[in-house]
Amino acid sequence: MKAFILNSIILLLFLPVLNAQEKEDDSDFKNYSSAVFNSKQVAFSVVSSMDKKAQNDLNQKIQSGINIQQIGDLNTVTAFLKSKETKVAVNQIGDSNQLLLDKNAKTITQNVVQRGDNNKISDFTLYTNYNVNMEMIQKGDNQNIQNIGTNSMSKNMKITQTGNGASIILINK
Repeated sequence: MKAFILNSIILLLFLPVLNAQEKEDDSDFKNYSSAVFNSKQVAFSVVSSMDKKAQNDLNQKIQSGINIQQIGDLNTVTAFLKSKETKVAVNQIGDSNQLLLDKNAKTITQNVVQRGDNNKISDFTLYTNYNVNMEMIQKGDNQNIQNIGTNSMSKNMKITQTGNGASIILINK
């Protein structure tokens, strides 16, 4: 009988704690909302479609500089950028996505979307006299893009990866 009373008291003490663990549906997203993504539906629709209108809207919101939108855990962005004008938009939705940008160019305009888990992009242009305008989209898991250099053929490049486990290595001389 004493054990039953003791268990009942312990249960009553922890019941408010268990009840407090409930979250409203968008509570995690509120921490990440911004002028670009004001709701979860808008964020996912922009990432899933990323058509020309969405790209133009995103570029208009970023006048100059870098805009990073991350939803998920353990996403990283490392950027070393040198140019007269820089417009970079990064959207990482998922977990453990990595982006490394190391660029030195006249101008840099770049959109990067990583939607999924464990995706990786390494993009190096140590020096070019071109205006670099690139878009890299990864939709899926365990994808890898390595881009080294920029030339006349790659300065306006768009790469889209879908599925799982794909790798691309581009060397531009």
